[in-house]
Amino acid sequence: MPIASQLPHFWEDKEGKSHRNMLQVEVDDPRIEGSFPKDGTITIRLQDEGAQKAFKMSPQEALMLGEELGDIAKDLLRKKRDLWKSKYKQ
Repeated sequence: MPIASQLPHFWEDKEGKSHRNMLQVEVDDPRIEGSFPKDGTITIRLQDEGAQKAFKMSPQEALMLGEELGDIAKDLLRKKRDLWKSKYKQ
């Protein structure tokens, strides 16, 4: 399964020790099975120092997740913008 993208995330725990997580997106292309085209798949894999978990989705599920994440991110940015505006109105 080819890797489409990787997003490393570095963070420090309460003791100040550095850690790294990796979010990896893997893609399987569509194919013909029994004379019928089949969807490809998108797998999201989350890895840390001790374990990894994967979630395999259809293209439709990946689109729904992408839209949901986009909506959530836009809402959070709007809330932050509103906090900045309220800070300077005082």
